[in-house]
Amino acid sequence: MRTSLYVHVPFCVVKCGYCDFNSYVVEDRAVHLRFLAALDAELARARAPRQPTSVFLGGGTPTYLDPEAFAQMFAILARHVDLAACPEVTVEINPESLTPAKAAIARAAGVNRASMGVQSFAAARLRFLDRAHDAERARAAFGELRAAGFTNVSIDMIFGLPGQTLADWQADLEAALALGPDHLSCYNLTFEPGTKLHHQWQLGHVAPNDEETDRAMFLWTRERLAAAGFLAYEISNFAGRGGMCAHNDHYWLQGDYVGVGPGASSHRAGVRTTNLKPVDAWADAALAGLAPAASAETLTPWQRAGEAVWLGVRRREGVDLAEVGARLGLPVAARFAGLVQRQVACGHLRRDGTRIQLTDSGLLFADAVGAAFLSGDTGAPGRRSHAE
Repeated sequence: MRTSLYVHVPFCVVKCGYCDFNSYVVEDRAVHLRFLAALDAELARARAPRQPTSVFLGGGTPTYLDPEAFAQMFAILARHVDLAACPEVTVEINPESLTPAKAAIARAAGVNRASMGVQSFAAARLRFLDRAHDAERARAAFGELRAAGFTNVSIDMIFGLPGQTLADWQADLEAALALGPDHLSCYNLTFEPGTKLHHQWQLGHVAPNDEETDRAMFLWTRERLAAAGFLAYEISNFAGRGGMCAHNDHYWLQGDYVGVGPGASSHRAGVRTTNLKPVDAWADAALAGLAPAASAETLTPWQRAGEAVWLGVRRREGVDLAEVGARLGLPVAARFAGLVQRQVACGHLRRDGTRIQLTDSGLLFADAVGAAFLSGDTGAPGRRSHAE
């Protein structure tokens, strides 16, 4: 069974206002070292594959660790995983915490893909997003990755900030393209519950950008990146020379994965577990030789089918309902026939036999279309949702 590995490093220099990931501002090096010891312990009992199909170190910010701890993390991984034999090993970085030494450490350890969170090149928008870097630092960090030998560098960008115009976003994306990235992820800003940004919205201090402007940004992004030679292989992800992110595509295809670290999730044959989120609680359990899981859920076959379509329909290739049915032993195409017919009739989906794909207009309603398969709803159009 093809299985990927996700390693969650929960530390950041700042908690960005829009971020709902399990991350913490912790400067105490002793906490970082205890995290590494617990990571070693969890990997020893987590049944992670020796040769996973992909490895992704995310967070948080893995490069927030100091150079010695950063190198120690890769030494721990090497005891459990053959990184050199893994086709894709990605590390997430933020510009402010990368150094030439850390770039060299990651490359020497077998990391062959870097994903850098830039989000914007405009000072005002970086301040709004609580980012700790400026545009020049982002450009310098990109150069440090290239100098270390990284030939596959992805850049994350965010559009649709309150008050942002199409021209503003065009300038941001052109600045990203000027660096020559090998992959781009372009996300519409979302106001996630529990975040500072969502709280500010509730208080009336900020408001989402208007839908028509966001729609124009979304459509222009696809046109501009297509002209630049990038393939839109998923709603928000664009493959250039580096190809698509195999790790994320494995998730979208409902593959098995092992997640280690605070709050990380795992999925094996329909059983999904999620680790304890607080760093201390997770580390206490892992260092005691216990499974640090906070919850476990066994998905029903039909839950798995709904999730397979929900995830798969976001991909450029769409999803083949017959293939999902064959994998799960269920009459998936028959079960969803009425829902597919309604979505085709309203112009959101196109159908080719048992394969369904979002239409150009359906891309604007991707979340609502996918959610209909999860809930068994009528699939009626909802708020435009090209955002994720």
